[in-house]
Amino acid sequence: MTETELTSTLHELADAKYRNFAASLIPGENDLLGVRLPDLRKLAKKAADDNWQVLFSKLKTESTMELVMLRGMLPGYAKNATLNERLAALTDFIPGIRNWSICDSCCATYRFAQEHRTEVLDFIRPYLISTREFEARFGVVMLLNHYLPSVEFNTVITKLLPQVTCSAHYAQMGVAWCACDFCLRNPESAKKLLRNLSPAQQLLTLRKLRESKHSAARQILISYSNS
Repeated sequence: MTETELTSTLHELADAKYRNFAASLIPGENDLLGVRLPDLRKLAKKAADDNWQVLFSKLKTESTMELVMLRGMLPGYAKNATLNERLAALTDFIPGIRNWSICDSCCATYRFAQEHRTEVLDFIRPYLISTREFEARFGVVMLLNHYLPSVEFNTVITKLLPQVTCSAHYAQMGVAWCACDFCLRNPESAKKLLRNLSPAQQLLTLRKLRESKHSAARQILISYSNS
């Protein structure tokens, strides 16, 4: 698929009403068409053929959010890419992440991490301690999507989450989201993790727990408040 074909298809899929809705959820994002995520994923899968790296390179100068997001999905959907090729592409892509939607939607695409958890964990460690908002969030959301579901990484997560010191809003909210999910999955380890978080991260995580309808949330809150 060429860049021209891709752009033309995106414009055909664009929905003005959805654009306004999506823009309302992403503060400061004005350069978007209004393409729904399932449609964008289908297009990214189609574009992730054997020549995906050529398209990935050509899209680097694009600023429209859907094109940036689709570019970020290519390393995840590429059918015959090696781990090194995927990670090299991510190294180029990650500094250009500019909002939570691009970050989170692309992270969910990188399922190859589940087959190479040790190598990918080494890759994301520097991003967790980055001072840049969406680099730090990238590291956290990768933990959330691809490591939190595996109990063997519980100890790693309790050590790595407190290392996120970027104070920017979406980095901190990412930590709270991941920490909340960790606590709900592992109530017996919740206090240990909460105590290791910064005061600001603790407050955000506790707020998310209060907002949760999970049956374990109330007991975690009571246990933590009594400790």
